[in-house]
Amino acid sequence: MNFFNITAATLGLALTFSASAHISLKESVPAQQAMLMQSPEQLTLTFSSDIRLAKVTINNVNNQPVNFGFEPSSTPNSKFIWSLPSLEQGNYTVKWIALGDDGHKMSETFGFMVHKMEPNKKGMHGQSTAHSAHSN
Repeated sequence: MNFFNITAATLGLALTFSASAHISLKESVPAQQAMLMQSPEQLTLTFSSDIRLAKVTINNVNNQPVNFGFEPSSTPNSKFIWSLPSLEQGNYTVKWIALGDDGHKMSETFGFMVHKMEPNKKGMHGQSTAHSAHSN
């Protein structure tokens, strides 16, 4: 009888952890490893099931945090959206920590890059230099 109870409890725990393990980040905007030509306006995290977000951080390449007004979620949801301030050119790391309905803690980290395009001043300067050289 004892063996049966232990086996049933172990199987129940395994199924619980298995169900929790299937909750994952389905989509993020910006996407993992994205190279953006301008600062993103929003951070969007979409999960495969409802979760409560305990923490979300964005850090730049110098490990300095980006303040974007994150507050832990009090109710479970599968999609979260925050407005972002203008991000400078560079690499960024997003880390999230979430709790499933069963209290199971999950976390993940991903990165993206902002590579702002600047006007080609060198090309414009080169044209005016070439023009003045022909004038002399």
